[in-house]
Amino acid sequence: GGNLVSVPFEEQAFPGLRKEDWGPLQARVETYKGLIFANWDADAPDLDTYLGEAKFYMDHMLDRTEAGTEAIPGIQKWVIPCNWKFAAEQFCSDMYHAGTTSHLSGILAGLPDGVDLSELAPPTEGIQYRATWGGHGSGFYIGDPNLLVAIMGPKVTEYWTQGTAAEKASERLGSTERGQQLMTQHMTIFPTCSFLPGINTIRAWHPRGPNEIEVWAFTVVDADAPDEMKEEYRQQTLRTFSAGGVFDQD
Repeated sequence: GGNLVSVPFEEQAFPGLRKEDWGPLQARVETYKGLIFANWDADAPDLDTYLGEAKFYMDHMLDRTEAGTEAIPGIQKWVIPCNWKFAAEQFCSDMYHAGTTSHLSGILAGLPDGVDLSELAPPTEGIQYRATWGGHGSGFYIGDPNLLVAIMGPKVTEYWTQGTAAEKASERLGSTERGQQLMTQHMTIFPTCSFLPGINTIRAWHPRGPNEIEVWAFTVVDADAPDEMKEEYRQQTLRTFSAGGVFDQD
């Protein structure tokens, strides 16, 4: 923001300069339940219109409690040698890979003591969502917590699916399915915002040319969650979805 107010040797070097025409471009900034979005296109629709029906799926992470969410302090940044669309598309639509190929070693590492992988049948029932326009997308499993347990451990899974906080989320979101039974959801708000409700990692994909992106990753939690649960989320997302996490490295 701001305006151009001074130019060295203006009269000598740029006589007749209209400084009001040379200020920085102004981004349109709007928020949705704590997430801040900026847009350079003056002719684009407002944020509420742009998000449209995708808000329904965003609320599974952002609107589980009247207190809303808060970010755990700290942000991780790293660079990946790929086009930004690889990351955006993966969070938008790729549910299949997690328990079969790239993340299997991470799932094995996260199993509770005494639990063998053969005891955890992969979830098979879920939903994929595609926005009618705008490029947004999401997907999730329904009812089976095994994959969430393997990724985030029993404490986070219990918080997400059982107890007072989960029951309040069901009441606020309008159904037990939305509040307690949606597992390992993935979502992209096109083009460069992706997140995993339940795991609660959020990513911004910053293009650095056609063949490289800079990832900005942070974690959100229910603002009124107990301190020990906020710490559990911090530790589990560091272990799994971070620059050194067992899932992100895959």
